[in-house]
Amino acid sequence: MAANNDFIKDITISKMQWKLKVRVVRIWEKPDRFNPGSIFSIKLVLQDEKGDRIHASIGKSVLHIFNKKINELGLYLMANFIVCQNKERFNTTKHRLMLTFTQRTTVAETIDPLFPMNIFELRPYHQLINKVDVNESELFDVIGEIVNFSEVQTQKQGEITRKYMDIELEDDERNKLSATFWGEFVDQVIPHLLSSNNQPIIVVMQLIKAHKFQDSYSVRNTWNTSKLWINPTFPQSEEFKTRLNIF
Repeated sequence: MAANNDFIKDITISKMQWKLKVRVVRIWEKPDRFNPGSIFSIKLVLQDEKGDRIHASIGKSVLHIFNKKINELGLYLMANFIVCQNKERFNTTKHRLMLTFTQRTTVAETIDPLFPMNIFELRPYHQLINKVDVNESELFDVIGEIVNFSEVQTQKQGEITRKYMDIELEDDERNKLSATFWGEFVDQVIPHLLSSNNQPIIVVMQLIKAHKFQDSYSVRNTWNTSKLWINPTFPQSEEFKTRLNIF
């Protein structure tokens, strides 16, 4: 990283003039709860070359400036933010602070072939299956091969009916993890399950949460924030396939 750029781990509330070179490892829209068809804000997870991350938010008043300017997985030079405490319901990063974009925030796309593409913070299965304490407000990523799945089911909450299915994932050490796919995750995975031709289906569940029930944990996606990657070709997923002897 150039000498005039800052590292995420060094960010404090003491100033606004932070200059970052970061990859957008996740971006999603948060709908307006009073008008679901309207976007209230855009949320981002930014990662620097050291792998440190920070949550960022683009509010409604500046959406028109940035909503067509930033793409997921893009690499950017960004500067000038309001820095504040991260009081979001779910923690997408370990950083206690977050960045808020303003009219003075600058964003410029850049190219650097050496900038890492390790975009996942993968949680080992043993931290989720051995009855250890897990912070259910913390979001994380898992990778695994789908080895079993249930029929699609529905759950009604008030006037809303949501579909879900239970999935069993297996890691490269043959540990198994229970997962529940909700909504869009179901829609995305079904075509692959129906047409896999006995080929392994590798998935990464990005920014998901743990759910505790009777002293055991499973994982599930959250609305809007989580993303499902199916048979991805990123360095971390290719390494996983190699450990499974999948070529």
